[in-house]
Amino acid sequence: MSKLLNQAQTILTVAKDTAKTSITAGFGVYGTILDEASKSSDKATQLFESLVERGTQVEPKLKEKTSAIFAKKITLESIETKAQSITSRFTGVQGSKLSELESKIDLLTTMVSELKTAPKKITKVPATAEA
Repeated sequence: MSKLLNQAQTILTVAKDTAKTSITAGFGVYGTILDEASKSSDKATQLFESLVERGTQVEPKLKEKTSAIFAKKITLESIETKAQSITSRFTGVQGSKLSELESKIDLLTTMVSELKTAPKKITKVPATAEA
């Protein structure tokens, strides 16, 4: 009986040691995670600070460029002129010719829509005998 009691005592001791070792390993994992998180946080903080510094360097140049853009007066006429310039560059067609072409397309569209309507009935006038 005492042999059985000693074996149970040994099993209990081994189980306690294993549990304690497992818990200690878990604490080790937790500590490692905290250390790595701290390192990542430090890296993130350093990156953010370098971005702020770079932004501070670029800000005056950016303000200068944007103020120059907003200083230009944008009018409908300037937009139309620019659009015509781009159109003529890509198509090789001048603005006046484009307007003329648009007029012809409108005329053709009107003519086609008239063709789609039902034709008018033609009534024959009875012939009179005059001869």
